[in-house]
Amino acid sequence: MKLQDAQSTSKQELLKTALTEPLWTVEDVANYLRLKQETVRMMARANTIPASKIGRVWRFRISDVKGMLIPKQ
Repeated sequence: MKLQDAQSTSKQELLKTALTEPLWTVEDVANYLRLKQETVRMMARANTIPASKIGRVWRFRISDVKGMLIPKQ
C-alpha cells in the first residue's frame, strides 16, 4: 500500500467518524462538565468550547468536548 493510499484511507475513516458521531446538546455538555447550561452557551459563543450552531441550537461533538479536557503537552 502506498503512503498516499494510506493517507486517503485515514481521511475517509476520519470523515466517516465525524459524520456518524452523535452530537451532544447544551444540556448534555452541562451535565457532563457539571456546569450550568447558560455557562456552556456562553463558552460556545466565546469559542472556548468547540461547538457548532445549527439553526438556533448549539451542538457539540463528544470527542471535541472530551478532547478539550486532555492536557496538551
